[in-house]
Amino acid sequence: MKIKKVISNVRKKLLLKEKKNQSMYRRYNREAAKNYAEAYAESPNISEYPIFKENDCANFVCQALKAGGIDMVGQSYDSYKEWFCYTKDEKQLKKISLTWRSARYFRKYWGNENGAGNNKALLFKEITVDYALSHFNEIYNMLDIGDVIQYGDIKNNNYPYHTQIIHAKEFNINLEHNDLFVAQHSINRKNVSLYEYLKLLQDKDKRIIYIYHI
Repeated sequence: MKIKKVISNVRKKLLLKEKKNQSMYRRYNREAAKNYAEAYAESPNISEYPIFKENDCANFVCQALKAGGIDMVGQSYDSYKEWFCYTKDEKQLKKISLTWRSARYFRKYWGNENGAGNNKALLFKEITVDYALSHFNEIYNMLDIGDVIQYGDIKNNNYPYHTQIIHAKEFNINLEHNDLFVAQHSINRKNVSLYEYLKLLQDKDKRIIYIYHI
């Protein structure tokens, strides 16, 4: 009986967490996230946020998610269950969570690393670049404006090293098929074809990409 009670309590907690997540994401304004990404992809928003000149991709994407209405959480900068930025000063690192400014910890908050993580995204998947290219229409249908892509470093356990946000979803006249367009920092760009970006990557059969449906 005790085991059944424990299982029942675990299920209740999981259902409550799922309902809480779904409620949060219903508030996610994808158009607002898109507008922010397009406004600040090439010219960073230094009036409100810090900038990490050599490694600003996760910071920028998190700003866009916040602009879309996702609430900051917590105050412990090194916890993968908390996500926040309370300063414009890039030197005040304890006021900026690792999950906000680090690509690897972004994965731990919105997805997971080998099962350990917060799994805040509605959908989190790990696939190879090869798979993404050969099933691109599936990826196109799965993801929306405001969703996030990360790329693994095959020389470092495929830990994420780069983060982008989708800001357009439309027909690519150059490729003559549907495409997703991403914005990023370090290097600061927008209107980047995801399909063409994937094609340029090396080690396609080994390199992992992480996709997040927010």
